[in-house]
Amino acid sequence: MEWSGLLLDFAPLAVFAILDGRGNLRYALIGAVLAAVLELVYSQLFFGGIDAFSLLFAALIIAFAALSYYFKNPLFFKLKPAVIGCCTALIMLLTSAIDRPAMLEMAQHYAAALPASFQAQLAQDSVRAMLARANFFMGIGFLAYAAACTWAALYLSRWWWLAISGPGLYLVTFISAVLAMPALFSRFVAAFS
Repeated sequence: MEWSGLLLDFAPLAVFAILDGRGNLRYALIGAVLAAVLELVYSQLFFGGIDAFSLLFAALIIAFAALSYYFKNPLFFKLKPAVIGCCTALIMLLTSAIDRPAMLEMAQHYAAALPASFQAQLAQDSVRAMLARANFFMGIGFLAYAAACTWAALYLSRWWWLAISGPGLYLVTFISAVLAMPALFSRFVAAFS
């Protein structure tokens, strides 16, 4: 994924935190929704289409903003990352439990659209096992992320909430990837020993 795409996913949260800090919940929610819509426009213009995840992300921004606006409480909007993290964790952990890891299933489903080199790697048992491990560790990571986001929304300032709900997601992804790859994990541990 391109860095600009990662930053755009973070933009609605940042806009909300900045405008909410100025003391106006209504403007903060409108700003977050506009940032999500601009992310869709950016995707359409620069990537030639809007993927399902971006559309779902924007729809959830709008839904949680509407709840916060209706109840005049920013907590609903702040809980959006936790709800997404919890749902993602459940999907990954349940698919791991039934031995049909979502990451492996998705890789197999979209293999024909991927480069031939990736298709060859996907045929290897070691790569398939790594994807299965990554699915499990991502499930655990997303559960921890959801708990941290909930705690931050309830007890911390908007700035700590932003730091945890935005960059915290990428930290969880990195840690899960390291844990899923035994060779990389052993090198990581050795570097800090």
